[in-house]
Amino acid sequence: MTVASFNPSIASQASMASAAASALDRVAPRAVAAPVAEVDAAASSYWSISTTMRPGSLSAGSVQEANEIAAAVSDTAALGLEQATDIVARIQQKLVLAKAIGADRNAINADISQMKVDLGAVVEDSTFNGDNWLMVEAGGRPKVASLLASVTTGDDGGLSINMVDFDTAKSTLVSRQEARDGVLTRAYAGTSLGGVPYNYYLMDAQSREPVEAGAREIRLDSGTTSDEIDGMISTLNRVLIDMVSARAEVSKTRSQVTGGGVLLQGLQGMSELGVSRLVDTELNEQRVRLTAEKVQDQLQSSALNMANVSMTSWLKL
Repeated sequence: MTVASFNPSIASQASMASAAASALDRVAPRAVAAPVAEVDAAASSYWSISTTMRPGSLSAGSVQEANEIAAAVSDTAALGLEQATDIVARIQQKLVLAKAIGADRNAINADISQMKVDLGAVVEDSTFNGDNWLMVEAGGRPKVASLLASVTTGDDGGLSINMVDFDTAKSTLVSRQEARDGVLTRAYAGTSLGGVPYNYYLMDAQSREPVEAGAREIRLDSGTTSDEIDGMISTLNRVLIDMVSARAEVSKTRSQVTGGGVLLQGLQGMSELGVSRLVDTELNEQRVRLTAEKVQDQLQSSALNMANVSMTSWLKL
């Protein structure tokens, strides 16, 4: 005899699966259809927003990126100058110590030599995006760098890009082309407070066009006289003055590379938000509905399978 039984669980799951399938049938055609909007999609103004605002947003993003690069380049130069100035000041302190009676000038010179190595590393590392305002490579010369400083908007809504120029001759510390172009590689001639003439430079960068004949690198040995050390100290006084001036010039330029990022973020956000609301909202809504219905359908199918397995096990009993 055949026994017919009614399983409420299976019936419930079958009903839910049927409802999910019906929902999918309703949503899928709407999701692939043309977007539905309360305004006439045939109107040119509707689609002109999409074609004008998105490229505008991309342009704003490009401008913002250029502004951020300008800020990073100037920040890198400022940091490098700060670190280099600190090292030069410590070298000068070593020279002062070398004037003391009984000072081991060979040992002090070893310390100074290491500081020069560190100084060269700082200068070389002061590079961002391929730009180094502190060093000129062989074959190059100091140049004028143009930076995107900020962006302003006019009363008519138009954008105005503000540029600022910086002459890297004001910040070059090391030149491997012409030694005189770098603060650390050029020679400083003068007369010390004691009336002794001097002509020294701090670093030898193996420049293609070296310092003039007669100039000597700052270094110590057991035969270095006190008057010579005075000349070296006087040289570093002038080097430090030029480095402080370079830091001031870089800081002045950096102070002008501000304010554009906030404005550009606002412009980009406004354009993206407007386009999204006017063009993408309906399509996004349909995609969300379709995804939700698909997930629900999968859940109901899984539940139905579990109910079938349960029923099969019950029949075996």
